[in-house]
Amino acid sequence: MANELKPVHDGLPPERTALAQALRDLFAGLGVTSRRYAARRSYDSSSVSRYLSGQRLPRWEFVLNLLNDVAEARGTTPTEETVGMLRTLHAAAWQTGNSPVHRVELLERQLAEADRKAQGAAARERWLQDTLEDREHRIRDLGMRYRELQAGAALTDPVGTDGESANEQAWLRAEIRDLKEELTRVRALHREAEDRCERLERELAEAEKTAARDGAPPLPAARELLDGGLRLQGTAAGRDTYPTVNIGHSTGDITVFTDSWQVDEEFVSSVSVRLQGAEGDIGNGLLFDAETVITLGSSLARSEARNSLGQVKVVLGTKSVWGTPVEERTVARPDIRESMPLRVLRLSEPVAVPDRPLTYDSRVMPGTRLVVSAHTPEFGSYSCVLDVKGRSGGWLRASGEVISGLSGAPAFSSSGSLVGLVALRARDGNGGLILPVTALRALTTLKLDL
Repeated sequence: MANELKPVHDGLPPERTALAQALRDLFAGLGVTSRRYAARRSYDSSSVSRYLSGQRLPRWEFVLNLLNDVAEARGTTPTEETVGMLRTLHAAAWQTGNSPVHRVELLERQLAEADRKAQGAAARERWLQDTLEDREHRIRDLGMRYRELQAGAALTDPVGTDGESANEQAWLRAEIRDLKEELTRVRALHREAEDRCERLERELAEAEKTAARDGAPPLPAARELLDGGLRLQGTAAGRDTYPTVNIGHSTGDITVFTDSWQVDEEFVSSVSVRLQGAEGDIGNGLLFDAETVITLGSSLARSEARNSLGQVKVVLGTKSVWGTPVEERTVARPDIRESMPLRVLRLSEPVAVPDRPLTYDSRVMPGTRLVVSAHTPEFGSYSCVLDVKGRSGGWLRASGEVISGLSGAPAFSSSGSLVGLVALRARDGNGGLILPVTALRALTTLKLDL
């Protein structure tokens, strides 16, 4: 119980006070005494009491264990924003310590963090290089096929420029340009991360010598401290998965406020529209502006989806208007040799739009979290958080609760920028594919600032 805890110790540096208060707020969610929690975790009860009063600095392993225990008790899943916030508080508190042990602990944690960044940058660099080579190969193939058609055509029946092929080439050139720019940036980040690792290794070696001379007991390796909570969660695809906790904006019970999530569900929902046919909902779409909707999927091709004028009913909250298809482009699906139509609908009358303008995020990295808030036939209003895992054929692969009926729903990053449209659902419902926002460049009836 929170009232059995000793008060936060007076005279502490602000950083240590902030960490102690954050730990106390988390601990209150367990609903047990510090002595009982210590017995549960085989901790020394006096140490737990001192950690929660700020008299003693806990190691990172203790913080992670407490975080996971509270999440389990509340039936929620931690998110990486909370881990990041607590990691920042913990590092700041340890920086106030003057002992050699504190110095070694801080440097080990900094080295582990720098190593993770270096590995992430290296993986991203490899992916960009492979993707760039694939796009360059595809554009060469397109050019070769076109030249072969020209060479084989009779003079009386010359081959003209294929509009769809030209559009694909333009799209590929734009993507190649973006990939080269990002590859240059990521290579620089990788070099910086490797340089930082080397510098921290030298500093850590000196700090360990100092601690040994002063007779300080050795600390666990930073990798073990940082991974202590990870092993509780297991691994995915041979890669460590960090424990995460819901923060402020999320629907979980654990609430720790942060400024990193800059988009709210209300905004996402306000630009997500429902499409209806004679038999009910047939999909979702993005409210691009007061008179335009962008949607994805083949459901509009069915005759029962449109009225006698070829229009589709668009529902925004309690308001319904008709949408007339004014443009259609096909995008290749990476899973099979088929295409999926990308459509623009012009509304019969203007509708209210949010004051906040749409922004776009075309450089999405694996690990990015996305929010979707749309409508499904089974559940009605439905929202979920998705995790970007990588790319397949230019499409984004995402994990999360992608249920049936989310096709065409816009997905936004934590910065509030549009990332793409939900396209395909995995058979097990634990993820799907997202058409990236860069694909919208192919639409000629719209002007996008990408």
